[in-house]
Amino acid sequence: MKRRTLLKMVPALSVTSLAGLGARSAFADNGSLTLLTWGGLWGNGMAENVDAPFQKATGWRIVQDRSSSPVERVTKMKLALNNQIYDLVQLHDGVVPMAESQGVLEALSESSPNLPFLKQIPARFRSQGWAANIYSALGIVYNTEKVKNPPKRYADLWNEEFRGRIVLPEITHSIGPYIIPIGAMAAGKPPTDEQAGFDMLKKMARLDPIWAKDTDTMMSTLQTGEAVVGLLYRSQTYTIMDKGAKVQWVLPTEGAITYTSGTGIGKNTKHKALAEQYVNMTLNPQYQAWVAKVFNYAPTNPAALALLPPELRARVEFTPEQAKRIIDLDQKSIAANRSRWTDQWNRIVSG
Repeated sequence: MKRRTLLKMVPALSVTSLAGLGARSAFADNGSLTLLTWGGLWGNGMAENVDAPFQKATGWRIVQDRSSSPVERVTKMKLALNNQIYDLVQLHDGVVPMAESQGVLEALSESSPNLPFLKQIPARFRSQGWAANIYSALGIVYNTEKVKNPPKRYADLWNEEFRGRIVLPEITHSIGPYIIPIGAMAAGKPPTDEQAGFDMLKKMARLDPIWAKDTDTMMSTLQTGEAVVGLLYRSQTYTIMDKGAKVQWVLPTEGAITYTSGTGIGKNTKHKALAEQYVNMTLNPQYQAWVAKVFNYAPTNPAALALLPPELRARVEFTPEQAKRIIDLDQKSIAANRSRWTDQWNRIVSG
């Protein structure tokens, strides 16, 4: 079976934060911390809005390692447990249970003097070793000029009309496994019905979708019109709308899916206090507002919302009625089955 995959060309190298470029005299250089994170727009945004202020405040550079997927980041930290070289890691909520079960994250404590903002983050946005700094919801996006019958349900994505023109995350993407619970819901079953999910994946594969490695690629295919429908966060839908894309986001009848992403500290890091200070900066409302301005993500610190202009706040917040229709998937179960699901996904899609 034909497999369509678009790859975003992002440097697969560890890159030093942009903090010191052109301003070396303004920054002390006491050493560096390594951060496992995403590349592209996200990595650049972190470099400018968090890494640079952190270096200015502490004198320590942040070196971004953008070369691995979230799952691979967990593996890297596990292999380095006896001599940890990765101080910090950014993961989305779906991979956190795996990271914690494999013991690669240091515990985050509200009692630490380096984490004063941790207590301000609602419990749903943090776990023992990780704290989110952004959240949004995954739903359906469609091209308002090219789609005659706007989708309302996940089941509508299986329409023959969208053959070859629907973009979905590949299994290696942070939310790649979500196509299984989404498929189950599209079939009228609970999101935990794995068999129904894979049966729907087989049907989807026959529609020859565009499988995207990363979110930037999902956004670009929708922006250019190569894809006319797909799965996307509400936050990124606004981002491509601002760039001229004629698209609309839909909260599916079956419910949108919670998406959060944040930062943890590598187990056995040699710089725990500094790593805590970095995590704390990601939770500081002054350093969360940028994610709303640049990516239309909602900040997880409620105090950050007050810093946003009214129009932007309206974009990133969900109404109480919308919030009731946002689903929290069983991330522990997905993480536990991720390897097996990946193998099965590859057999179906690669044929």
